[in-house]
Amino acid sequence: MVFRIVIAGESQCDMFAEVFLIADYLAQTLPNFCCERIEKQVLEWKTWLCKINQKNKWHHTGCPIVWKEHLVSGSKPQYIGGASEFFDFCYSYYKFDVYMLPDRYQHLITNFKQYSKKIKQEQKCITGLTLDFKHNEEPPKTSFTVCISRAGNPMAMYLISGLLEIINKERSISKIYVYDDHNPNSLPFLELVERECSYIGTQYPSKVVRYVDKIGVALTNTDLLIILDHVPFSPELSIGGWLHDNKEVMLKLAMMINASASRKMFVIVANLGPACYNATVLGNAVTSVRKKNIVVATSDLGMEIAPIIAEKAEIPLRNMFCPPVWGFVGVNHLVDINTTVHKYNVFDPHERYIRVKNSSLCIGTLTPEMRTLEYLMHFDDHLWITVASKKAKTNGNITNLNKSLAILAIVKSWLFDCEPNDIVSLGIKCNAGDFMLPKDKHINITHLQDIAKLCMKLEKKDLPELVPRRLCFCKTKKEPINRVWVRPGFSEDFPDLI
Repeated sequence: MVFRIVIAGESQCDMFAEVFLIADYLAQTLPNFCCERIEKQVLEWKTWLCKINQKNKWHHTGCPIVWKEHLVSGSKPQYIGGASEFFDFCYSYYKFDVYMLPDRYQHLITNFKQYSKKIKQEQKCITGLTLDFKHNEEPPKTSFTVCISRAGNPMAMYLISGLLEIINKERSISKIYVYDDHNPNSLPFLELVERECSYIGTQYPSKVVRYVDKIGVALTNTDLLIILDHVPFSPELSIGGWLHDNKEVMLKLAMMINASASRKMFVIVANLGPACYNATVLGNAVTSVRKKNIVVATSDLGMEIAPIIAEKAEIPLRNMFCPPVWGFVGVNHLVDINTTVHKYNVFDPHERYIRVKNSSLCIGTLTPEMRTLEYLMHFDDHLWITVASKKAKTNGNITNLNKSLAILAIVKSWLFDCEPNDIVSLGIKCNAGDFMLPKDKHINITHLQDIAKLCMKLEKKDLPELVPRRLCFCKTKKEPINRVWVRPGFSEDFPDLI
């Protein structure tokens, strides 16, 4: 049972100051040691001590007096004694022994009073700062504003639908701004979306989805920006020219973000075009938003091959997590199949299971575990051919749906179901050996990093378009040889013709 030590004495007693100095040291050192100080003036000490003796039936004389009390209401104080008895108590309970020189602690009374005053002043200051901090602390946000850039993309339809369907008791999305200045033909579509979504029943009186022709107006109050801006790849362009065009789009967008956005705004870059390249350019150009608030949603690459992996590994898809993605996504990347984690139940049989058949008792235990697919999924060279063939058969709606689900998963983790253990990051710039290394033999982390650095340094005319050439395997025509058959004796009859 926890108890506290009470030390009482007169204000001018040296021994009282020494005893409380030791008690204060033990209270700071030991986790369960608690002490209390009762200080009385010289003229009040004897009267107060007499009342304490009568109340507890003690016969203590001198200064100080020490007793202990259990931290329970109505507990009876237990007498310890004076200074010498307190030192014996400390040694017997805590093996604490100290020798205090009289010359060193002769001014302890004055110094201890100054020390006590300083502690009280610091506690008042800390209490005041805590109250001010609680008063100035902003309450947690319950409504969020989302802005979708280049909302003329067909993927925006899935995003708006998913954002409006997110249900949370405490948090919700109050406004969705849609903006597109790249495609003038998308204006009727965006106005249609605004008109149709205005009939959705929400707790907010105004329109939830609103079209804006200037993104700066929307970014002023935006909590989350979803970027669908990109330049699609064209075979007529060089790789450097394609990246340069995407860079110009990101720099233009970064200028608008720096002018209007809040520093606390979150940015999600969709996996369209050179996604990681665009996010890197945007992160280097943006100054008004924290770098850690810019991420790329790339889990759609794992979603599209997850059913094929589950089929080949012969495990339920519901027990498998999304495969991790390595690389500079949008330029070069690879889905790590062997490091995919799945849930597995390990059966540990009892001895009865071996000896007795058809037993009605418990035959063993099932222990859930997390395993990687390395032991089930040896790399198959035909896997990616299967993925490519199925991807060619599916239409673009499935791809847009996967990309939208990847973005919505980050939105839920960031804004609605935020956990302190979740890590939402643009990428891991470190030694991959510190994390779960990719177990796919076709993945080389160093090579992927080198390719990413090379792409960031490409000029506009680097890596031009490839002109397809076909080798001709036709046989060359030879000149015909006229052969004349001459009968025997013909040269003798007509010598001039030969």
